[in-house]
Amino acid sequence: MAAPDRTAGGGRVPGRRARAVEQPDVADREFGRDVRATLRRFFHALSGDNTENPQPLLVPHGGGLLDGMPDPRESPEWLSEADLDVFAGQFDALGFTGALDWYRNLDRNWELTAPFEGAALRMPALYVVGDRDPVLAFAHTIEALDALGRVHPGLREPVILPGCGHWTQQERPDEVTAELLGFLQSLPAPGQPGATS
Repeated sequence: MAAPDRTAGGGRVPGRRARAVEQPDVADREFGRDVRATLRRFFHALSGDNTENPQPLLVPHGGGLLDGMPDPRESPEWLSEADLDVFAGQFDALGFTGALDWYRNLDRNWELTAPFEGAALRMPALYVVGDRDPVLAFAHTIEALDALGRVHPGLREPVILPGCGHWTQQERPDEVTAELLGFLQSLPAPGQPGATS
């Protein structure tokens, strides 16, 4: 199975987004200049609070990834300063390379899972997403969600939270918890008919 052509809009991460992190150390240095401001920008830009720029991950020509993300100067109300301190402390200590390497390895991961292409996933699953999550704007994401039921027959109807962005469980903890508890309570007990092993 060949990895999708990201530059043609057919892949998992559209071209300008992908190239922003592919070169080692470029995004790492950009994000590391001011870790706290970088995290605040990401948390705001990918959240449902960001109504001014629905495509925050598009990189301006000649710019960096953060150039499309205004600095709100304050954390979103759902993110405490204490939580931001914890995240900033970890990225200050370890840098952003580990997190960015996940995106740098998308094609390799795609190739490693090639033997499982078309395999049906039978376990029960729940997908909760915010309707303002920028990932939904990626090329072919909606089509992929529609197709999930064919390869994952155990997937319940996706739950779409209005006004919520990428940080679903942080932005809407009560709603996500209620959905998870309802999902878990709907599952048959181990050993009962319909339970997966």
